[in-house]
Amino acid sequence: MFKLAKEFFRLPLNVKEQYIIREENYGYIRRGQENLDTTSTKLIDEKEAFNIKKSMQPDKLPPLFSELDNYQFITKFYRDCYDLCMQLLTYVAQCFNIDLDYFTSRHKWELKPDNTLRLLHYPAIENQSDEYIGAGAHSDYGSLTLLFQHEHKSGLQLLDRSTNTWYSVEPFDDMIVVNFGDAFEYWSKGFIKSTVHRVIMPTINSTKDNERFSIAFFCDPNDLTLLSPIPSKLILAQKFEKDEHAKHVLDHDNEDSLTAGEHLAMRLNKTYTY
Repeated sequence: MFKLAKEFFRLPLNVKEQYIIREENYGYIRRGQENLDTTSTKLIDEKEAFNIKKSMQPDKLPPLFSELDNYQFITKFYRDCYDLCMQLLTYVAQCFNIDLDYFTSRHKWELKPDNTLRLLHYPAIENQSDEYIGAGAHSDYGSLTLLFQHEHKSGLQLLDRSTNTWYSVEPFDDMIVVNFGDAFEYWSKGFIKSTVHRVIMPTINSTKDNERFSIAFFCDPNDLTLLSPIPSKLILAQKFEKDEHAKHVLDHDNEDSLTAGEHLAMRLNKTYTY
């Protein structure tokens, strides 16, 4: 997957922009088109990306991705990520002592939305400042995110929301970073926090040695899934007290009537420039 990502991002910009992202949330995202830190309109993300959806047919993909062998490989990788998320969701249900299929039944493969496989490239920036924002501080919008890092290059940082302290995540090629998304903060009344994270890239003199590639798989509940609290005794007495991040991104008045599709649309509309 990283080999395919590198080949694509090496293409000329005018070629990549033939597949520019639309409201359906698939396609190419150019530098500055997405601002993940919605608390600041002045910041832009110094990255480019390509979103792949299950429903994308080969004729909608760049030729590199639509070649039969590559398309079959991408399709299998996508399904493997989905299947792993379903295993993890089963374990989380077990931890909450609720029906084992409670979460998986809300992530049915055949129902919308498609999960998103995202290829990411953070170019090295020359002679700008000590560091730059590859991806602004944010939480993901769905339930789980799988993140694959590459070549022992990180820049990924996680926020301890209780102390407002950032911690770097050491990269390993044979490990997957798993983040909880906003859905779980709603479902658990804040017992599980959505993971606030960012990518900070150091600036060096070389434009090649410090570029970063990563791959993310965003697992989203089906559109009509309610984000109302789960029926677990562990959180029965829990009161959902929102911190500053939750007040900003989980700002719906009534969680019992909010669907995952509505929340996803609200978050996407705040981050993208189409």
